[in-house]
Amino acid sequence: MTRKLIAAAGLAAIALAAWLFWPEGGQPGGNRIDADPVERGDITRIVSSVGSVRALNTVEVGSQLSGQVIELFADFNTPVESGDLLARIDPQTFERRVQEADANLAVARANVAIQAASIQRAEANLKAARREFERQASLVEKGSVSESALDASEAAFQSALAEVAIARAQHQNANATVAQREAALEAARIDLERTEIRSPINGVVIERAVDIGQTVAASLQAPILFTIAQDLTEIQIEASVDEADIGSVREGAEASFTVDAFTGDEFSGRVAQVRMAPNEEGNVVTYTVVINASNPDRRLLPGMTASIDIVTGRVEDALRVSNAAVRFRPPESMKPEEPAAAGGGPGGGRNPGAELAEALTEIGVDEATRETIASDMREAFTSMRGMFASGMDRDAIRERIQAMSREVLARHLGAEQVDRLEALQRARAETRPAVLYLEGDGRTLQARAVRLGISDDRFTEVVSGDLAEGDRVVTRVSVAEAD
Repeated sequence: MTRKLIAAAGLAAIALAAWLFWPEGGQPGGNRIDADPVERGDITRIVSSVGSVRALNTVEVGSQLSGQVIELFADFNTPVESGDLLARIDPQTFERRVQEADANLAVARANVAIQAASIQRAEANLKAARREFERQASLVEKGSVSESALDASEAAFQSALAEVAIARAQHQNANATVAQREAALEAARIDLERTEIRSPINGVVIERAVDIGQTVAASLQAPILFTIAQDLTEIQIEASVDEADIGSVREGAEASFTVDAFTGDEFSGRVAQVRMAPNEEGNVVTYTVVINASNPDRRLLPGMTASIDIVTGRVEDALRVSNAAVRFRPPESMKPEEPAAAGGGPGGGRNPGAELAEALTEIGVDEATRETIASDMREAFTSMRGMFASGMDRDAIRERIQAMSREVLARHLGAEQVDRLEALQRARAETRPAVLYLEGDGRTLQARAVRLGISDDRFTEVVSGDLAEGDRVVTRVSVAEAD
């Protein structure tokens, strides 16, 4: 029995020593290695933001006239159609102005009649003066009257001519006065019509800023009386997106959002516009992204704050690794020799010509066309060598090169092929080279060169490289301290 107890105690001591001094995780060298498997699954990259719900089209209805509001025909939430009466301003002053303008027009028209009669009288006097002048001229030839009598009749004839001209000018002036009075009457009637505030669109009144008895003053600008939302079954959200994320947001991208009023409900929409104007506040630059969404049951109300997720990339059944593996960097004691970069593109050790040829092949361009494009590209770049030595601004050179490339491609490719090529190049530009590490012998790791694509909050896409599903990529290493 004593020997058995001694033997058991010895085994326990050996087990304890093994537990204390054997490498953690059962690995030699005293290093603990954590790893996650490479797997397949979906990755959705999103940009998060906040914004306010707004009506798709909102119209502020104001008054162009000053006066007292005597009637209201619409209130908050009142549905209205175009032309519906919303309010009325006291019309008495404007009715008097219409009456005054109407009377002035009548006076002007009467004056036209008077001037027309004056023309007839002046023309009659002219006829008489002309006959008298002709008679006196005949008598002078016969010697029956003196020359002075002829001169007097001639002066009377010229005076009659002038009277006709004056009468006709006064008649034109009277007609112009009539036109002026007609315009004044029309303006007075327009002002009278404007005392009735009417809806310019079909919609719903979402704000009323006036009460009966209140006096509105339209001096420098029209006071706002009502705000009408045209159609609340369609809404838009103006989201503020940080400048670091705006480059990946595209028109037509899917978006989802939630509002505090309906916890747990998720609404969907699409990006309708990415506005170029920056918003700067406190050295923070953002851009406005407009998202359109349907609101058939009108649950979403203008002014609600929306928390928005904009989908900027999605890959289904992607080969993916955990983000911890992407961030991992091995300690110097376990760092293996770095492999050559995988794949092409930036950082991949491939030249732009090879990249373009590969992309053209992928979109189905035949070999002869690829060679022709390559030849034209070489000639174009040769002709542009002088720009690099001229000290031209780098941005200007880049723009010239891009314009030249587009021109060459447009000569040999159809519009659809150009669009596919640009989409493929954008997708490749979003990849980046990286090195991931597999479990080794516990003292060193195995490095694998890959190219990474889009990421979400947990995983990153592996676009290319020496990795396969089921491989275990290292996420963390705890190095045992040396004795």
